[in-house]
Amino acid sequence: MDKDKFKQIVNNLLLNAYNHLKPNGAVEVTLKKEKQNIIIKVIDNGIGIPEKDLPYIFERFYRSDLSRTKNTGGSGIGLTITKSFVEAHGGKIYVQSKLDEGTTFTIEFPNILSS
Repeated sequence: MDKDKFKQIVNNLLLNAYNHLKPNGAVEVTLKKEKQNIIIKVIDNGIGIPEKDLPYIFERFYRSDLSRTKNTGGSGIGLTITKSFVEAHGGKIYVQSKLDEGTTFTIEFPNILSS
């Protein structure tokens, strides 16, 4: 695993969560080691992502509702880069979100140390 790319993956997801938090919001990061996979979750109780936008959020330059993103200064490529780095390391990334409730990004990497 490339350490710099791993840092960028985590940084992108944390920054994305932070930028979409409500006042007094929270972000939780979990790491779980399973026999076949390492699972990382970034969970926030922020503004959420509209269901209609979920299929597109990993596309280059796609930005959900511009009124949600105008103050974050994002370019619309952070999640695209994150997905490409995850996949380059044999992983998968998933998103679950409910508007006004929050978002969970889940990353699964193969556990290369499993026997």
